[in-house]
Amino acid sequence: MPDNRYFYYDHDACTFVEVEPSRKGLWLKVGAIACLSLVLSAVGVGVLSTFLTSPTEIAQAEEIDALRGQLASTHSQLTSFTEELEHLAETDREIYRTVLNAEPISEDEFRLGVGGSENNRFARFSTPTAELLTETSETFDRLERQLELQSRSYDEIKSLASDRDAVLRQQPAILPLKNARLTSGFGMRYHPILRVSRMHAGVDFPTPVGTPLYAAGDGRVRFVGTRGGYGNVIEIEHPLAGKITRYAHLSRVASGITEGALVRRGQTVAYSGNTGLSTAPHLHYEVRLMNAEESPINPVATFVPDVTPAQYRELVEAARSQTVSFD
Repeated sequence: MPDNRYFYYDHDACTFVEVEPSRKGLWLKVGAIACLSLVLSAVGVGVLSTFLTSPTEIAQAEEIDALRGQLASTHSQLTSFTEELEHLAETDREIYRTVLNAEPISEDEFRLGVGGSENNRFARFSTPTAELLTETSETFDRLERQLELQSRSYDEIKSLASDRDAVLRQQPAILPLKNARLTSGFGMRYHPILRVSRMHAGVDFPTPVGTPLYAAGDGRVRFVGTRGGYGNVIEIEHPLAGKITRYAHLSRVASGITEGALVRRGQTVAYSGNTGLSTAPHLHYEVRLMNAEESPINPVATFVPDVTPAQYRELVEAARSQTVSFD
């Protein structure tokens, strides 16, 4: 007897009659089997997808891991750059600004950052990625602020250094002639012609007539002419340094040296002589302050940058021991 065939007993006919399956029931069975197949297929795909990944997805996962590693490395480098910049700022505060007598950048101003305003934009990522992106973004903001601040600081230092260089260039800081030998110093001295003791406002250097004399610092010639007992004189203003230098008893001035002319340190401005109240060829050299009284100061102190310690001691000893001036 074939499978899947069903019979019932007909009492009236006293025989077995085969059951004919209905079409409706048949379709219901087919539908049920199809639905069960779909459910089982979906479950199977879900289970398999948990364990199996396509080559494209594997490549994307590896790429994400590589990018995350690179981002972590970049964050580490940025942190290192920030530390280096803070070290530069410390050097700025402790050395450059101290030397130039400038106000230091405050610690609070230097450390002022910008981060924290847009960190929510990373909230949609996984926690490790969001945290790394947030830290990197804040480091970028802080580094940008520090760079801007330090750049302005160095521009200011550069300007201050340029101004200070101009001041230093105008400071009388070299001997006014070569092979200088001082014979009369600053202070009360006996005048050999007037035969009285009076203030000797400069120092005397004996030297043959015609010896080249040099500008002790950058400046502007403010006077060329004769001043009584000084004989032939030139005076140079050094306004940034607040000083005036005077060269007296000259034989003549150098070419191009006129009132208003600009001169540079080391430039020949005149030649020694024996004019005015002078007992021998020499240079009388003075340094005065640019104040109302034009107060004289001891020129020996201005020679320090141009001489050795031994030479300076010799100049000081000669200035102290000589009590008679040449003028």
